[in-house]
Amino acid sequence: MHLIDVTNSYAELVHSQLNTTDANYVKVYSLGKTSVVYTENRLSIGIVLENHERRIREDEIEFVTKRLLAKYQGSHTLTVDNNRHVIEIHTTK
Repeated sequence: MHLIDVTNSYAELVHSQLNTTDANYVKVYSLGKTSVVYTENRLSIGIVLENHERRIREDEIEFVTKRLLAKYQGSHTLTVDNNRHVIEIHTTK
């Protein structure tokens, strides 16, 4: 699995996140057909995985968590929609 930085292709989303939330850093990645949006503010980190074609797999969640939260050893919360097409990971710094 590879996270590919596609932030430049989502300039409008990044601009919107920076202007309408308390986020001070936003990155967008592609993990195959799964989109990963990473947002960070001074207190917390939020990661959203989204795939409209299929359910998000457990190994994708583990991979993204290890790659993007490696330096944060604290606990994180996981929020999953009913169909498992959108998953949110949230942690405090």
